[in-house]
Amino acid sequence: MTPFFVGWNLRSILPSAGFLGAVCAGTLVLFAGLALALGSAVNDPGGGDFAGDKALTGVVVAEPYPLLVLDPDAEHPNGHAVLLSGGGKRGVQDHAAALNGKRAKATGAGFKRGTIDMMVGVYLQPAEGPAPPPGVTSLGVWRLTGEICDGKCVSGVMRPGNGLSHKACANVCISGGVPPVLVTTASVEGVGFLLMGDKDGHALPDAFRDHTSMLQRMDGTVVRIADVLIFRTDITAASTP
Repeated sequence: MTPFFVGWNLRSILPSAGFLGAVCAGTLVLFAGLALALGSAVNDPGGGDFAGDKALTGVVVAEPYPLLVLDPDAEHPNGHAVLLSGGGKRGVQDHAAALNGKRAKATGAGFKRGTIDMMVGVYLQPAEGPAPPPGVTSLGVWRLTGEICDGKCVSGVMRPGNGLSHKACANVCISGGVPPVLVTTASVEGVGFLLMGDKDGHALPDAFRDHTSMLQRMDGTVVRIADVLIFRTDITAASTP
């Protein structure tokens, strides 16, 4: 008897049930594997943590981006540097410039990722006490590969705080004065998060916008202020590795 297909009768699919089941199972396995492969290629957006509201006192360093260098202690014999940012997508350059080299008290919300400490929504005011200039040490010339991120979001304020999906946000933040951080593929003196500046130690020029949120290779010098590393580079010469 010649087989006859009847759409409403389930017995019509019995001869092909095994084949259809194998196709469905194979499709599920294929897409599950694809999802796993794509997910494993995406950087983990975690690692940044809210450190609570803080009130810290130290010496202000205005360039390349505002820092507050805390007094030395047992854990930080050369002092501990905290990056400073304002509320929203704004920096605190004006207030920091007025207090550069002076002792000040900073209040704001703390965030931390790796070796980077950041305070956001910062309010700066003069404070009494000594203001010794922080020590500056040159670590020489380096060629580094990494991703340029805004320090606020990559330290935990926004997730993801890196990658192409964050490019527009990073550009607006850094343009507004938020300190840029280079997240390196290989550490420098054990540090994988470096504050950035131009080759003369000032803020990055507007050309940085073309280089954020993607791997870039750059040549420059690394200096240490207290315990933070600063990478001084000509951002216009950055290239894709």
